[in-house]
Amino acid sequence: MNWIVAGLIAGVVAFLADWVMWGKVFMKGMEAFTTPMSPDEMKKFMGPAMAKSAVLSLVFGVLMALIYRKLMNSLWVPAGPIAGLEFATVLWLPTIALATIGSGVWYVKARPLHMAMFWAWLVRMAAAGIVLGLLVK
Repeated sequence: MNWIVAGLIAGVVAFLADWVMWGKVFMKGMEAFTTPMSPDEMKKFMGPAMAKSAVLSLVFGVLMALIYRKLMNSLWVPAGPIAGLEFATVLWLPTIALATIGSGVWYVKARPLHMAMFWAWLVRMAAAGIVLGLLVK
């Protein structure tokens, strides 16, 4: 399959994983990080916010596919979903994981938000990595 199409599919999967994590999993304890809105304000906010999130997820998927295609021959696992997971972990660990843990040391009040980002990015990248491992040959 073409790596761009695989990247777009991975972006959709990343968007759905992100939606589940932020819409269903991280419900408790995030109240301090939201802006109180009336129902009308929420309706006006959600449409553009979801559109921006979708576009960013598609860009994320395509960029991840491009990098995966370039580096897939350097992975320990030759191909398949485990290769995609390996790739996602290689990207996630030094960037997202260490950044969120490191920032959580200094910004104590924001630590719950940093930990939520830590897990949300892990799930997002793992889901996209599995898709890329399956689709990019």
